[in-house]
Amino acid sequence: MDNGRPIAQPQQAAPSKPDTPRLTGLKKRQQIEVAGRIMFIWVAIAACALSFCAATGQYLFVRWQHNNSVLAAKQKAADTLAENIKNSQSLIKEVDGLVADVSLGAVKTEEKDPNTKSVLDALPTTFDPAALATSLQQIVLSRSSVAIDNISVPQELAVQGEDAMKPVPQEMTFSFIISGSYDSIKKAIVDIEKTIRPIKITSINLAGSDNNLRAAIEAVTYYQPSKSVTLGEETIK
Repeated sequence: MDNGRPIAQPQQAAPSKPDTPRLTGLKKRQQIEVAGRIMFIWVAIAACALSFCAATGQYLFVRWQHNNSVLAAKQKAADTLAENIKNSQSLIKEVDGLVADVSLGAVKTEEKDPNTKSVLDALPTTFDPAALATSLQQIVLSRSSVAIDNISVPQELAVQGEDAMKPVPQEMTFSFIISGSYDSIKKAIVDIEKTIRPIKITSINLAGSDNNLRAAIEAVTYYQPSKSVTLGEETIK
């Protein structure tokens, strides 16, 4: 104290803050390189994730398409079976009607044969030239007592390949020469028209007299390959 006045004490100066280090050119390049690496890593991760999502989506889409194809095939098979069951009832009724058909009974080859056998005889399921020639010689033409000079039947199919196996009527041409009286020739032609097997006469050439007539006849008959009904499996790819 001086003369009653307080003496001012000297104040300690506050410590000065250190200067913030400034970034040099080398530091900046290092930080840019680190940021570039980090960016590349994130881009690679994003690309991998996107590729994985795309591959997964494509796989799921293919599986969805396949499942739809399988379901559609199963539905089609179920519809076919249901339609077959429905049609079988009408088929049974038609067959029962044939069993009692009087017209079929009148053309039976053997009295003990069922009527339905006449249907099978009407349209053979195979190419049968030998059986046709035998039937003409021993059954059809023998009824009229004509003399059979010649019977010519095809030795091979006129239609080859898959078309020959289609379940549709196939033509088979044949010809024969008979001789006899006018009445016997006429009766032979009528007997041919009455056969249960469909025969269409395409041409007749007559030569001779009423008592000694010679007829050269060309005709067409048919056979129909059978249609099989089987249960099969189908692989859906």
